Amino acid sequence: MPFNFTARRSPASIQVRCLAIVLSVLVLCLPLPSSADDHTPLEHPSDYLRVTDYPGGFVANDIETWRRDAPEVQEIEIASSADGAAQKALFYAPQTDQPRPLLVVLHSWSTDYRQNIDIPLARFAVANEWAFMHPDFRGQNDGRPESTASELAISDMQDALAYAREHANVDPSRIYLLGYSGGAMNALHLASRQPEVFAGISLWVPVYDLVSWYEWNNERGEKYAPEIAGACGGEPLEGSPAHAECVKRSPSSHVPALAGQLRVLIAHGLGDNTVPPDHALRLYNDLAKADERIAQEDIDALMASREVPEALAARSQEGVPARFDEAEADVALYLRSGPAELVLFDGEHDMLYRPGLDWLARQKR
Repeated sequence: MPFNFTARRSPASIQVRCLAIVLSVLVLCLPLPSSADDHTPLEHPSDYLRVTDYPGGFVANDIETWRRDAPEVQEIEIASSADGAAQKALFYAPQTDQPRPLLVVLHSWSTDYRQNIDIPLARFAVANEWAFMHPDFRGQNDGRPESTASELAISDMQDALAYAREHANVDPSRIYLLGYSGGAMNALHLASRQPEVFAGISLWVPVYDLVSWYEWNNERGEKYAPEIAGACGGEPLEGSPAHAECVKRSPSSHVPALAGQLRVLIAHGLGDNTVPPDHALRLYNDLAKADERIAQEDIDALMASREVPEALAARSQEGVPARFDEAEADVALYLRSGPAELVLFDGEHDMLYRPGLDWLARQKR
């Protein structure tokens, strides 16, 4: 006679199991949380999806546009703890009794704290009641020694972070850092000084090594080469003091020691000819586990063709951060090793607003 499992259960047991099934179905039907501890859907008030779509180009920087499009964000001054110089910044503190996330955004290479392409990031922060900090840290990297990841510039970034934490009701488990291009370079410097602070770091087309980037630009006659040389004290030839200074100012000298400590999203366009994608690949390798790194032969093949080699593409993992397709940026490679994630996408020197913000919102220390 076959077993009658139903007969072995009490009516109460059957009711409990039925209730559990109903609750499971309801949970599956609920929308996914939009942030680390907040079920309120995230708002993206800006219609712009890429920085390359934003009016005015990368370096447009006027305070009038900020006042028109993000009036809640205030222009402030922060006295440098290093030399007392007043450093301007754009700052927003939500008026709330509840601790809120803090988004620190660092301007890119050739502009300053007024960089207009970061306005959609500020509008996102305001709409979602996140604190927002957009500091100057000695302005654009134009060849002045005090710019370009100098000790003064890094100190300014630390001062801006401290100011935001002091003047806004910040949730210490949800402090986020975002940078694009030269801003990503400086984000790595700030994170390397205070890795315990940040729940997530979103990096787009990062400059990782100033010596190799100098060589790339010098071969092409680009303005960045003399700007690097000016900041570092001369052409960074092997064995020279300028070379040593450029090495010191490169994130590649500081980041490897933080492998396994930084929860970071690294995103780079395969067609980027401003900062070539091997910077992102080297950064990922320095953060990845030894047996999960990208082979140099695959990096060389990718740089030669600007396509992901077949053997490397076969390693691409599931779980690509959302919204890349929304910006029509096809993902060619997604790798994850510990807390480090790498996305190579169909694009150039670009940042996609929504994927980086949504990814940050899911991170919590």
